[in-house]
Amino acid sequence: MAAEDDRASRVVVCAVDGSIVDGNAVEVAAQLAVLSEARLALLAVAPVPLAGAREWGLPAWTLEEARRALELTAEALDGRVEVDCYLEAGNPVRRLIEFAARKRALLLVVGTSGLVSNRPASIVASGVSRSAPCPVVVVPEEIAPPDLASPPTGR
Repeated sequence: MAAEDDRASRVVVCAVDGSIVDGNAVEVAAQLAVLSEARLALLAVAPVPLAGAREWGLPAWTLEEARRALELTAEALDGRVEVDCYLEAGNPVRRLIEFAARKRALLLVVGTSGLVSNRPASIVASGVSRSAPCPVVVVPEEIAPPDLASPPTGR
């Protein structure tokens, strides 16, 4: 029972936003959760809609779209790790930071499309990494995630 209680209190949080960068971030977060014997908490934050956001190319997804992204992401993990899904609305940076603090997260994992191509990291990745209550792992979409569970190969 104590081992189950300890595992339930160990959490790796991963941001899900329905974009292409989710795949690598979720894969890295799942591997880190397995290695640290923690649960994986997937958190989708639907920004408060702004008038005309879609027309300006700003992210504006509904709570239903966010809920579906969480379901699909959890299904894709196929039972490799214990997963809990959470859905919130508001400022993504603020909500991720507050959620990680509430859960006493071991790590917070976010994806970005900007690290490899000399573009700055996403606004969410930059904001979270400055203020998170735990270490932040920023996973670029352009690089395939390593298999952290496999032993390293000799040089």
